Amino acid sequence: MKVIELNNVFVRYIEPYRLALREVTLEIEEGEFVLLVGRAGSGNSTLINAINGVIPNIIKADVRGRISVFGKDPRTAPVYKTAVDVGTVYQVPESQIFALVVEDDVAFGLENRAVPPEEMRARVQESLELVGLWRKRGHPTFLLSGGEKQRLAIAAMLALRPRVLILDEPTSMLDAVGTKEVFELLGELNERGMTVIVAEHKVEKVLPMADRVIALDNGTVALDEEPHRAVAKGLQKFGVEEPQVAQLHRLVRPEDPAPPITVEEFLRANRGLTLEVEEAEPPAGEGSVKARGVVFRYPGNEEPTLKGVDMEIPRGSVVSVVGPNGSGKSTLMYLLAGINRPTSGVVEIEGKNPFELSGPERVRLVGYAFQDPDQMLMNTTVEAEIAMTLRLAGVRGRALRSLARQTARDLGIEGLLGRSPHRLSVGQRRLVSLAAVLAASPRVLILDEPTRGLDRETAEATMKYIIEMHREREMTVVLVSHDMRQVGDYSQLVY
Repeated sequence: MKVIELNNVFVRYIEPYRLALREVTLEIEEGEFVLLVGRAGSGNSTLINAINGVIPNIIKADVRGRISVFGKDPRTAPVYKTAVDVGTVYQVPESQIFALVVEDDVAFGLENRAVPPEEMRARVQESLELVGLWRKRGHPTFLLSGGEKQRLAIAAMLALRPRVLILDEPTSMLDAVGTKEVFELLGELNERGMTVIVAEHKVEKVLPMADRVIALDNGTVALDEEPHRAVAKGLQKFGVEEPQVAQLHRLVRPEDPAPPITVEEFLRANRGLTLEVEEAEPPAGEGSVKARGVVFRYPGNEEPTLKGVDMEIPRGSVVSVVGPNGSGKSTLMYLLAGINRPTSGVVEIEGKNPFELSGPERVRLVGYAFQDPDQMLMNTTVEAEIAMTLRLAGVRGRALRSLARQTARDLGIEGLLGRSPHRLSVGQRRLVSLAAVLAASPRVLILDEPTRGLDRETAEATMKYIIEMHREREMTVVLVSHDMRQVGDYSQLVY
C-alpha cells in the first residue's frame, strides 16, 4: 500500500521568494524505511513539511502538483488531522518541548488527544523507557542536555503512535551510544510495521537499516536507490560522508565497484588484510586553559554536574572534550567561557579568571560558540550579528565593516549578510554564530558541536577554516563533539 505519493511537485517560498522543490515525484510504501540525504538547502526539510502539511498551512508557500498522504491532500487537511497519521521530529528539539517537566512534555500531546489517564501514564512510561529517559521523568526540561532534549522530542512523538514517523537529523546532538540506540529503536519500530523516514547526514549507522536512499539536489530527486547501490554510485556528491568501511574498502580494493556498508561485510570481503597505524605525539607547551578541582552544581540539584574536574590544555593546541549526553561537557564550557562561576575549584584562561573579565576583555580572550546557535542570535541581520562582537572587541568604522564581510566570506555566508538570522536554516544559523565568534580572533576558541546540522562539505570547509585560523594566530581550540571521525581528524589531545 502506498502511504505517501508525490507527483511533479513544485514548492516556491513566498518570503524570501525562491524555488525549493521542483518536479519531485516519489512514492513510499507502508512499512518502508527511507533515508533522505542531501546538502544543506537541498530541499529535505521542505519535502518533510510538504508531506506533513506544515507547508503551506503554517509556512506559507506556493505548492503545485499532487501530494497524497493516506489518500488525503495534506494541503487541504488541517495539520492536526494529518499529524494523527504522520509524526514529525524536527532538527531543533527546543521547538517541540512545551512543558517544564519531562513526563509532562510527553503527556502534552496525549492530553490534546483526550487519551484516558491510565493509558496516558502507560504510554508516557513506555516512550520514555524506549529513549532511555524514564529515570529523568521528573527532571526540568530546561536542565536537560541537548542530546537528552532530542530524545525527549522523539519520546513525545512515539507516545502518539503515528503510522508514519519522520525525523529531521534526529541524532545531530547525540553521542555515539545514543545515536546507535536511536537508530536501533527506529529499526525496531520499522519491524513492527511503522513507516520511517529519516533525513540524516550521519548515515553510517542508519544506512544498513534503510530500504531506500533518496538524495535531493537543488530541490530535485537526484538518486533513489537501494543502500548498496547508493553507496556504489557515490553519496559524497550529495554532502554525505559515506561509511568509513566503504572508504577504507575503496583504498584497499579500488577495483571493487560495490563497497561494503557494514563492518561485517568489510571483514568478509577483506579477510586476512593487515593495516599499519602510526601513533602521533601529544602536544606540549604551557597550559592556556586550566581547571583545578572544579565542582559545579546547578541551583536546586542535589548532585553536582561536575565533580572535581582537572584539566590543562596546552597553548596553541586543538583539544576535544568528549563524553555521553548529560555528562557535563557544555556545563564545563560555560565555566571556561566565564558564563557561570564554579561552585568550587579554579578556572583560568591565559592565567585569568574568565568570570571576572569585562565584556571587551572576554571577547578578545575567549570566544564561545554555543551548541544551540539560537541562544546567541539577537540581531535583525547577519551583518549586525557579526558586527556586534567586533564592536564589543573595540573595532570601529571601516575596519569593522571590512572584518565582518571578510569573516562572512571565509565561511561562505557573504550572501546572507542582509538576511535575518532567525529566518535561516539550522546549518546557516550555525555558520552565523561561528562567524560572530571568530570575527574577534579570540586567543581561546570554544566550539560546542560546531558542525551540527551541516552537510559533509560545509562541515569540512568550516573545520578547515577554523584550523587555518588556529595555525595562523596560534589560537587554542577546545572542541566539544560527538563526531568521533571529526575528533580523530582534528584533535591533538582528547579529554
